Amino acid sequence: MRRLFALAAFSALLLSCKGGLDVPSVGPGDAYASVKWMELPETFETDGLDFFSRSCSIGGKALRNYSFYWDYTNRVSHWVAYPLCRDYLGSSGRSEAWGYDPFMPASKQSNVSGGFKEGDNGWYNRGQLLPSGDRTASETVNATAFYGTNIVPMDNDFSGGIWSTLESRVRAWAGSSDTLYVVSGCVTEGATHYVFDRSSNRVTVPVAFYKAVLRYCKDATVGHDGYMAAAFWYNHEGFPRVFSKNESLSVAALEEKLGYKLFVNLPAMVGEANAAAIKSEKPASVNWWWQ
Repeated sequence: MRRLFALAAFSALLLSCKGGLDVPSVGPGDAYASVKWMELPETFETDGLDFFSRSCSIGGKALRNYSFYWDYTNRVSHWVAYPLCRDYLGSSGRSEAWGYDPFMPASKQSNVSGGFKEGDNGWYNRGQLLPSGDRTASETVNATAFYGTNIVPMDNDFSGGIWSTLESRVRAWAGSSDTLYVVSGCVTEGATHYVFDRSSNRVTVPVAFYKAVLRYCKDATVGHDGYMAAAFWYNHEGFPRVFSKNESLSVAALEEKLGYKLFVNLPAMVGEANAAAIKSEKPASVNWWWQ
């Protein structure tokens, strides 16, 4: 059963980074997302995946950190979704605190403390869906990006190449926005390769990765009602070596590839027609993304 959630009207807090709004005690391990944050994709009650969301404290302010949709069989998150603005960025650097996520038993996740062991297709890097660089406000917050639930097997050239370039672009876009809402995910359907974690658990190697970003800027001269969006999809094998706008696609096109909705609460904020326009716009034709 598809779950679409209406978004309550926001107040003047829309004018600032919205990462701190509505931080209820969620989960861990809810069947679907009952919160109405802008970054969240569609979730389902009967797909066997569980929704988790963690909060954090930065400068004495309670903020939501990130949410993820956990696949117990493949031992990866199908996606990690989070807000990004200046509140989350600082000078902590990488904690390298690879470890278990306290949200679930160790037996239900991957042991990534020493890197993945080779599986049927050689060695893979420990890739992050939420990059460490997006959570540098403190060492404590940065450490949460190194939990096993945020880690996926990635080709080393992919993670250190075009994926890393896209991560840097996302941070640059966030720096020119009030808030950037990010969904970073992987695709396991059709996967045949696997690795082993340090406890010899089998972990699926995804066949593709994607990112979708929804920008909000109250003073924007482009987009609709202050919002605009872009998406990227990369096959894990045969991925391009150079970042290019030609690899971008609309959020609507990415939704067709994935089979589920992204930014599911956007229509309640801007209306169905504007949400459709935002999601269908081709980012390659919008100069703002490529300045």
